[in-house]
Amino acid sequence: MDILVLTARTEKRHIAYVNFIIEAYDGMAVVRTADAESGLIEILVAPDYKDDFMRLAEALGKEVEFKVM
Repeated sequence: MDILVLTARTEKRHIAYVNFIIEAYDGMAVVRTADAESGLIEILVAPDYKDDFMRLAEALGKEVEFKVM
């Protein structure tokens, strides 16, 4: 199975929240922190969930600073 690796940025203080929200959607994606100080995270997304994840990312971006790069 292929995995999509997406990079995103948020504020350091929002990393745990973003992680919690994304991983609450069981099987969609896994978050790992690339650089906590700069708020850089990587999201490993199951290809079948890419569209769903992008909708979730858009909604997260309305709540906190969160942008998929």
